[in-house]
Amino acid sequence: MLDMTGYSLISADSHVIEPPDLFSARLPTKLRDRAPRLATASGTCRWSVGSESAPLPDSVVNGSGWRRPPHGPRSFEDVLPALYDPSQRLLAQDADGVAAEVLYPFPGLWDAIRATGDHELILGCVRAYNDWIAEFSAHSPHRLVGLGRIPMTGLDDARDELLRCVKDLGLRGIILDAWPGLGPAPGRGDDGFWEVVNETQVPVSIHYTLGGSSRSTPVAGIAPGLRPPMADAALPLVAAGIFDRFPNVRFVLAHGDAGWATHWLEFTDINYVRHRHLAQYQLQNADLLPSEYLRRHFWFTIHQDRSAVKNRHKLGRSHLLWSSHFPLDGADWPDDRRQAIRLTEELPAEERGGILGENVARLYRLPGFEDGFAGAAEEPMARLVYF
Repeated sequence: MLDMTGYSLISADSHVIEPPDLFSARLPTKLRDRAPRLATASGTCRWSVGSESAPLPDSVVNGSGWRRPPHGPRSFEDVLPALYDPSQRLLAQDADGVAAEVLYPFPGLWDAIRATGDHELILGCVRAYNDWIAEFSAHSPHRLVGLGRIPMTGLDDARDELLRCVKDLGLRGIILDAWPGLGPAPGRGDDGFWEVVNETQVPVSIHYTLGGSSRSTPVAGIAPGLRPPMADAALPLVAAGIFDRFPNVRFVLAHGDAGWATHWLEFTDINYVRHRHLAQYQLQNADLLPSEYLRRHFWFTIHQDRSAVKNRHKLGRSHLLWSSHFPLDGADWPDDRRQAIRLTEELPAEERGGILGENVARLYRLPGFEDGFAGAAEEPMARLVYF
């Protein structure tokens, strides 16, 4: 068994549920008639904004998709208080044996908000949420690690909100839903945003996908081994030279596991080696392959993923981050600790401790790990292909 001292178990991907009055109380007055509203419709509690809606998942009633409640939330009173009350969240962590969590919003709500295409409303909602999650996190900053949202309303708004999240609100990471300049791929026009990320060194999370019209809510159903949509954002970043110009930029691919990544990285290298003479793109560092960029600058959250654990040396042991997904369908609350230990039971204690807690603590520079990975021994990186 792991002991409970320090950061023995940290979830790198957990969620909150936004309270009903978040937008009505925090949006500018002129936007409140267009604000998202939480109400019961057809026997289900759901967010509505314009013609879009997002029902709350059944699992918000008891925090687990394993033990389904008899019915989903019919009103907000059915939702676990730990999902919107920070003091209750700490009690829920204690019950689960979890020392800290990185907190994401409810993705269905934000899919609905951005589907409106109303840039003024989107920006207002993002700012309101960031104020709220900063207050939520301030209740216990070393245990509640809230992430700020970046608005999909243009480069200037993205850069300004990034600065506000880090400098004014003290948030330790951000969530990106689209390229900062809203283009189809990263380009030089986005450099003003990456300059700030590089300077502040805040991790940038992509939750399941990245794209102006794509869903950040994982689709239902079982899709073992398939590459999640967010992986499509990775190689364009390498090809665009983002990591050459901004070496401190770091990404978290959240809610996608990593067992699929071993073959993906190998295939990426093989494809590059075979076709780079065609000059489709050339890496600035001729001594590196694409996977070496990716393994240095990307972190993966994992849940039920023994394949990733077994291939940790190829993916990077320090780049795997255990996640509970509380309170979404994949969560096992209040038994997530047991699931985490089973997932890593074959590992030496040091490697288990890294995946279950220390890697997250270093990435987000939690107390005691303010130097991040700077003081950690550099991990050897074997090439996946030879030529």
